[in-house]
Amino acid sequence: MKSLLLFILGGLCGVIATVLFFTVDPSFDSGSNADGSGGGNVTLSLSEAALASLIADELPTMAGFGETPQVETTVGANGIIRIDIGVGGLGVGLRSSITVNPNIVDGRLKFDVVEARLGELAVPEELARVMERPIEQRLDSLAGEVEYRVTHIRTTERRLTLEIQI
Repeated sequence: MKSLLLFILGGLCGVIATVLFFTVDPSFDSGSNADGSGGGNVTLSLSEAALASLIADELPTMAGFGETPQVETTVGANGIIRIDIGVGGLGVGLRSSITVNPNIVDGRLKFDVVEARLGELAVPEELARVMERPIEQRLDSLAGEVEYRVTHIRTTERRLTLEIQI
């Protein structure tokens, strides 16, 4: 009877030690990423306001947008980003918009144009390239002098998140 009790106590200690090892050990990998991340080791997250500010800073480099265009962005959870652009002043302004889908092409960010209502202001694909530029500059500065690849793009309500692998 005594040896049976010691055997059960030893088995119970082994189970508790195993549970503690996998609970406390931070290197335990369950084999899946709960948040769906793409395995990048650096993350850049931009709110709608930050994205609008970056785009507004780049637009004056293109003809037709003036010195201070008003830019509003809407980042949807469906992966689509809508950029509304106001050019001009009160009463004589022009409203335009472009809707893009951020994708990864050869490890780099690429905005695919879904819909554009720009009138005569710009070619949609050219405008999409201009909008990619400030984001790529931020990614370049995060990577330093090291080559990187964009591994995952995540859009949630009001936020664009990019992961890169250095």
